[in-house]
Amino acid sequence: MSARIGIPSYPEELEDWWWRKAGGKWPDATESRILNLLREEITTQSDRFNKERAFTHSSYGSRDLSILAYGNFFFPRTWMQNSFVLAETIDLRGWKGPRKGPLRILDLGAGSGAGGLAALRLLRDRGIENPIQLHAVDYSGKSLSYLRSIHAANGHLWPRTTVTTERHDLSKTLPPKTPHAYDFVFLSSSLNEISSGTDVSAVAKSLNEISKVIKTSGLLVVIEPALRAVCHCLHRAAANISESSELWLHGPYFNGSPCPFASTKSRYHSHEVRRRTPPETVRRLNQPLGLSIQDLKFSFILLGRKKPIPFDQGPSVLRLVSPVSKRKGIYCFIGIGGDTEERTYEIQTRTLDVEGHNFIDLLERGDVLRLREWETFEESRLVRIPSTDAIEILWPSG
Repeated sequence: MSARIGIPSYPEELEDWWWRKAGGKWPDATESRILNLLREEITTQSDRFNKERAFTHSSYGSRDLSILAYGNFFFPRTWMQNSFVLAETIDLRGWKGPRKGPLRILDLGAGSGAGGLAALRLLRDRGIENPIQLHAVDYSGKSLSYLRSIHAANGHLWPRTTVTTERHDLSKTLPPKTPHAYDFVFLSSSLNEISSGTDVSAVAKSLNEISKVIKTSGLLVVIEPALRAVCHCLHRAAANISESSELWLHGPYFNGSPCPFASTKSRYHSHEVRRRTPPETVRRLNQPLGLSIQDLKFSFILLGRKKPIPFDQGPSVLRLVSPVSKRKGIYCFIGIGGDTEERTYEIQTRTLDVEGHNFIDLLERGDVLRLREWETFEESRLVRIPSTDAIEILWPSG
């Protein structure tokens, strides 16, 4: 068994910053009044993000109330899911920063900056020492103003970084080409601004065009909500791109392979479910709302020009893509192997001590595991693991 390392937690400085901004907007209101103002807008935004999936410029980027509700409630979630994905590119996928010169990031649909600023923080946490330049693009000048203010007020979180912003409506055209290529291009829950709906060919065309601005060693990072239709569209588009261009898929699966669920009728679809401890402000806002705040649920792809690092073929390396369930005498889960085959993995409970049971309880959808020992049955569709000592957590791990 291997121990986990943590993704850096959401900074208290940012939680305090957003709450002070809300208090400054309504200086004569009681705390209870401010909470209720934000809650009403949070409910509207939650329905828009998770049910309607219909966005206009008046949805949240043109009003302070909308931005403040997002900042106090949804900003930490976006921050953490981007931190998870970027950490995987470094810790598991072998990405390395440029040897010298600045590291450049393009954040498309940046909003008030949760994704891009999380990247600045995570890169510094992972020991990247280069100067970092973040260029953030969004239709909302008001949101970009918040982004610049957050960056300036919390410089100790991301030393030796600079931010530039560009107001541009991505729903009409992609941003003008820049003189620089980028180490990372992020689309964090913003693909809908560029390619509305779930038109696979339109999404593939947009992503292929955007990828032209990444460096040879760079990555296009796309993060989307965990809704089945949205996930399938993203992964089908990524499969189309990797088949018809010089781009390689670096994740979430292995050896350049696409998501197997996108072309099948499996009961599962490709997404992460990560536990987190929400900030206190989020918990307070959520008390009467009852929204799901304990889990991060999202889907992602990584596209790059370089061939991805190799992983073992077969069942020994896998991404966990289902909940871990307990049946009579066994724990079991579904995994996608290094050969992109879907298999059932099981471990008998009689082989486990207390530590082993605790280890199994900590496994999350999205974990990448490597098996030191295993047996296969049912034409290799079933894999039996002898004990938790046979499991190494490749991601996230120590």
